Amino acid sequence: MSASNPDERLRIAFFGHDSNESTIRKRVAAFTAFGADVFGVMFHRTRKGVSSAPSWPNVDLGETADGSYLHRLMMVGRALGKTLRARKELAESDIIYARNLDMLGLAAVSKYCLGLSAPIVYEALDVHPIFTKGGAKSWLARFVERALLRTTSLLVVSSPTFIANYYAAKQGYAGPWHLLENKVFRGGPGAASSVRVATRSSKDAEKPWIIGWFGVLRCMRSLELLRAIATKLGTKVVIHIRGTASEPDGITDEMLNQVCSRTDNMHFFGAYDSARELDQIYGAIDIAWAVDFSAQGANSDWLIPNRIYESGLYGVPVIARKDTTTGQRVEGLGMGWSFAEPFGTNVETFLSELDVKDYDAKLERLQATPPDVFVDLNDTIGLLGVLRGIANRGAPDRNAEAVLRSG
Repeated sequence: MSASNPDERLRIAFFGHDSNESTIRKRVAAFTAFGADVFGVMFHRTRKGVSSAPSWPNVDLGETADGSYLHRLMMVGRALGKTLRARKELAESDIIYARNLDMLGLAAVSKYCLGLSAPIVYEALDVHPIFTKGGAKSWLARFVERALLRTTSLLVVSSPTFIANYYAAKQGYAGPWHLLENKVFRGGPGAASSVRVATRSSKDAEKPWIIGWFGVLRCMRSLELLRAIATKLGTKVVIHIRGTASEPDGITDEMLNQVCSRTDNMHFFGAYDSARELDQIYGAIDIAWAVDFSAQGANSDWLIPNRIYESGLYGVPVIARKDTTTGQRVEGLGMGWSFAEPFGTNVETFLSELDVKDYDAKLERLQATPPDVFVDLNDTIGLLGVLRGIANRGAPDRNAEAVLRSG
């Protein structure tokens, strides 16, 4: 791509930690649909619900598993040889796009070893707990990240609070950044005319409230709270749990199956394909559980999870934690309810008293919300415009940087 030919497709070398991970696949699909060609340099993990090989040209760096950053960094070191053998494809790229710190490290080393000119962009959708804890390991992780941030031309985040509370406040980062929220991807140009927030019928007052906890299931306290709510309220509620259990956080499929087998109104359905099954799984619930305590005081308080956008698109009101970025978003859009501590007691009281009239008011508010609040109609287009500017100039100009830093 060149400045003299702005219509030429942007060429992106995407360094990814897992080619089977749903947000990686979503990002590649959006890049491709909105005018970029993607060449992948990625590990893969065996995941239930995803069985197909990547649909984009890809160097498979091997299989990894969820686990410690140390193990992942060792795997990255072993993968360098495979990466360097893709010299031709990497040299033809306009942008090097790295998701997560370990892949940023591989991208930076590869760029140095191959003498590449393409600028590096770092995407961070979470702030891993290792970066926010005390102790030598966390200090070292932050030190490495600060060093690698100096090799980048742009930082892409999914929540502005990551900048305010971590990258600026703790890492001293003052470079350009861009906000790309975790919105639902529904296709490329032309999708806007067909995307609508789902219309839901009023709930039958005699039926139980069906609550859905979906996605990466990493929050042990959420599991305990939902079990307590199901036990306390009995036939007034049903709990649906779907997604991938996060074993590093102590949650396994076996544990979920055991909990649900002992609680008649809790059901674990396993993993799902977010590209094909969202309509089905959100259509089966009344309220979405957008609650996370797994990194309370840090990432859990700062993130805006996928389920906020998915719930909004499918017209499902949300339960969230008060005084978090998620809770503030829910309150600001009027798309649900947020609760302070004692969280479980407050939610139990709310559900026992919730009536259809109050619920329908949330449905009406959701159905009146513009779809681009929840769906990526122009967000990736905006990011690609920024990436084109970086590719042509090496860094955003002052005007672009001011826009980037404002989110």
